[in-house]
Amino acid sequence: MQILDDTRRLTGGSLHWYEAGSGELPVVLLHGGGGTGRAWLHQLQILGERGFRVLAPDMPGFGRSDWFSGVERMPDIGPVLFEWLDMLGIHQAVVGGNSMGGRVAMSMASAHPERIRGLIILDSVGLDLPDVKVTNPLTLPASGYTAGLVYDPERYKARTPYRTLDDARELNRGRGSFARYLGDGEIGPDPALDVARLTMPTLLIWGREDQIVPLPYGKVLDQHLAHSELVVIDQCGHLPHIEEPDITNHAILDFLDRLSH
Repeated sequence: MQILDDTRRLTGGSLHWYEAGSGELPVVLLHGGGGTGRAWLHQLQILGERGFRVLAPDMPGFGRSDWFSGVERMPDIGPVLFEWLDMLGIHQAVVGGNSMGGRVAMSMASAHPERIRGLIILDSVGLDLPDVKVTNPLTLPASGYTAGLVYDPERYKARTPYRTLDDARELNRGRGSFARYLGDGEIGPDPALDVARLTMPTLLIWGREDQIVPLPYGKVLDQHLAHSELVVIDQCGHLPHIEEPDITNHAILDFLDRLSH
């Protein structure tokens, strides 16, 4: 399966994305803070082969996308992505995201539920749980960064889509952009998020050993959403789509197959 990439000029800057496959049901996948659209390489490949049009943008300030004028905080990202979807002629899509990307996906669904056919949320903060600590990955020591993010650093190294010097440069830039989005705040839910508006079918995928956004966040989200299911992956941390791509892809394909019939 050929993975394409493209860049287009939008109102506040240029947005870059990766794309694979074709089909009637577009699937948009949003990377986490500090990442790029390449995080979803395993999903682009497999979902594209299975008849879905999969798009994975570099969100504003990440990868090869500009930092957009008018974008200061995470809630500003959704309108940029809706403009991008409009440009592509996509009125309705399944939108998924990991960590920060999941937060953006939920904000988009809360703002315009009629445009979101389904949600796929991987290890993201959706509701506030004051008793369960969320760890800002930017505070992890450099020597223990990967070990703090994933369950098995060696397995992650074998499976990561980030392989080149360009990837390293983009990830380095992304850490700065993520810090800028957070400002002085900690990682938390979007204050404007109205969970009651998230009535579309939702797949929640969580790594049981996630130390960044622990599993209780997935469980409470599952309890509060009208049409959700929670898939928990054992021996997996904060990045299931990279750590356990086969299990993640199986769960996503099962969800998409039911959604498209």
